Amino acid sequence: MAPSEPNQNPFQGEFFSSDLPQRFVRESVQNSLDARAGSKPVTVRFTVSGPEGAVTRRRAPHYLNGLRPHFEAAVRAETASGDADSDRLRELRAREALFDGPLPFLTVEDFDTNGLRGDIRANEIRARGNDFWGFFRSIGISPKDADAGGSWGLGKWVFPDASKLNAFLGVTRRADESRFLLMGQAMLKLHTLDGRKFPPVGFFAAGSAEDDGDWLPMPVESSGLGDNGDGTLGSGGGGFVQGAIRDFGLRPDGRPGTSVVIPHPMEELTDPSNLAYAVIRQYFHPIIAGDLVVEVVAPDQPARTIDAGTIEQEARRTGNGDTDDPEQRVEALVGAIALARWGQGHRTGLIEVDGRRKRPAIPEDQAQPLRERYRSGERLAFHVEVTVAGRRNRFRVFIERDDTLTAGHDYFVRGHLHIPRMDYLVRHRARALVVVDNKSDLGHLLRDAEGPSHEKWRADAPRLKEKGWPAAAERVREVQHAAARILDALAEQPAEVQRDALSDLFPGNVGARAGAGGGGGPGPPPDKPPAPNPLGIRKVRGGFELASSGTENLAGSAFAVRMAYDVARGTTNTAFSRFDRGLRAGCPDFSLGNGRLAVDLNQCKVAVKSENEVHIRVGGPDFSFSVTGFDDRDVVVKVTPLARWQAGAYPAGEGS
Repeated sequence: MAPSEPNQNPFQGEFFSSDLPQRFVRESVQNSLDARAGSKPVTVRFTVSGPEGAVTRRRAPHYLNGLRPHFEAAVRAETASGDADSDRLRELRAREALFDGPLPFLTVEDFDTNGLRGDIRANEIRARGNDFWGFFRSIGISPKDADAGGSWGLGKWVFPDASKLNAFLGVTRRADESRFLLMGQAMLKLHTLDGRKFPPVGFFAAGSAEDDGDWLPMPVESSGLGDNGDGTLGSGGGGFVQGAIRDFGLRPDGRPGTSVVIPHPMEELTDPSNLAYAVIRQYFHPIIAGDLVVEVVAPDQPARTIDAGTIEQEARRTGNGDTDDPEQRVEALVGAIALARWGQGHRTGLIEVDGRRKRPAIPEDQAQPLRERYRSGERLAFHVEVTVAGRRNRFRVFIERDDTLTAGHDYFVRGHLHIPRMDYLVRHRARALVVVDNKSDLGHLLRDAEGPSHEKWRADAPRLKEKGWPAAAERVREVQHAAARILDALAEQPAEVQRDALSDLFPGNVGARAGAGGGGGPGPPPDKPPAPNPLGIRKVRGGFELASSGTENLAGSAFAVRMAYDVARGTTNTAFSRFDRGLRAGCPDFSLGNGRLAVDLNQCKVAVKSENEVHIRVGGPDFSFSVTGFDDRDVVVKVTPLARWQAGAYPAGEGS
């Protein structure tokens, strides 16, 4: 590194919250689907070597020797900086010993794809359409077009993150070439070696006589002049590439595509059941559609092929009763797969629905026949119409009643991607699948509403403003709430709006609830309906959401929100007293200040006042505030109006 270069350690992993097998499968398969060649389904193969298939101790140094001194230097740097605790240090020391033994690995390969296309010498600020550049030479910049699944240029972070050595190798054959290209990358931390400071990113590449500051890492090519006779890299590298292909068992039929090798994979990636479950959870829709086939290969186990004909069988074989998310348990996934399979045959003749939230989803004069069909257990398919940038767009919603469910299950798909961290069917025992065409204006807008992990559509995502999408927040919410609005219209008895649910918190706006003691004053006369509540609180997965009910513009108002876990015996005050006791003892049930709870804002400012209290100032008529990440206990929430809003002890956030 030059003395003038800024010091920065990698932080890309902070953008990804889900567990490693889910992330690894999600990002690698997404890249493969984005590189699809023609109309054949993309085949993705995961291979776990295990100890039985590991590269021998004699051959392993060919792929790791250049990495070892830098890895050890990075460990020393982390030790000296004090960033690593004792457990982390023990783990890093144990990883140093991996260089002395055989090399177990995990590979992910795709077939019937284009490989990493583009000029291998390019290194521009943005190289549109250059997949090779995007994979090896950019971080946080994507070369993909608007119709692709990914867009942040951060998904490839999962490959070094998957390795105990924070490194990976890539081998690609492009569709219009016969040669293979091999290159690798390591993502360490800033470190000093032999008196020189090195950046976090290092490469496994063809040698060069140029100084590191001028050298552009280039792939090793299979069409080179061969090796040195002992398997080490020679002047051309052709024999070396062929040796790597043999050592890692790559691309046995030589078809175009890309292979990624993870040396010394993290333990959770060595269990084929984890990989198969992640495949089914993340990509059931393109598998059912016939766009994707996934193979999982491991020693001493029958190979798994997950395709449209086997996915239910493989879901039951894989099983997952440990997940905290009831929508992702085996039987729930099998139900979603069955609904998706049915939906594949219903692309025409769908029931037309108005997507605007201020309009009835289904006019009352048309609702009764649909209610009877829904009540009888018939599956229903809908086209929901919304307007994006002045153009009409439609997306599909498939719904079925399921009285065996304790709460509703809703699944969202954009193109091939399942967007898992959304839950809006709380009050209905039903299953819903929402499918958005990735190549539509709406698909492009929702792509910009996703973060790097592609797990949620956020109405306040900064990219929506950057791209200039008109009324973007409302479009996002129209899609999020479409299935719930349809089910509200199909309910045998429309759900009663509890207008006095917060009457003890807002006595100036509504009358006191029956039996509420003091502070609220007398209620309205019996012949006069209660005034509508301007706020609504609803349960979402892992927490709650507070939002405007739409009856009153609350812009400029402020209120305090306190939260605590409910108690089996006692009142709401008992729950808050229990939280306070834990706080005084130094072990509160949760904390808003430690980053473990996720706070989402829209059209409001928030100041965190304590571990369980925030103050909110409303900035617009469509504001919302949610907190998720609680455990499976019920959460009680108390809302109190404030005369004025002040900044808090923690940095304030602001929604769009």
